[in-house]
Amino acid sequence: MTHVGHDELNKRIAAASELVTIGAIYKHYKYPDRDYKVLGYVIQEASEKVAIIYRNIKENDAPQFARDLDSWLESVEWQGSIVPRFKKTILKS
Repeated sequence: MTHVGHDELNKRIAAASELVTIGAIYKHYKYPDRDYKVLGYVIQEASEKVAIIYRNIKENDAPQFARDLDSWLESVEWQGSIVPRFKKTILKS
């Protein structure tokens, strides 16, 4: 596999930032009671794809997770409907 340069990888991250907001809270379709905060973006070394770093903010000891951008943005079938895997939300105070 031929690796792309840093300029290209940084362009991919910039494009991701237009789609997924760092600091924003998202809900996962399977776990609507959990609030996931986007912490940042990374490049997966093996695939050179952008991944989203996030964690459940309702659990103090929750680990950070990484999910590739394509998977983060995709829609899935859930209980007979097509829904987004993650949906940006606004927390009520």
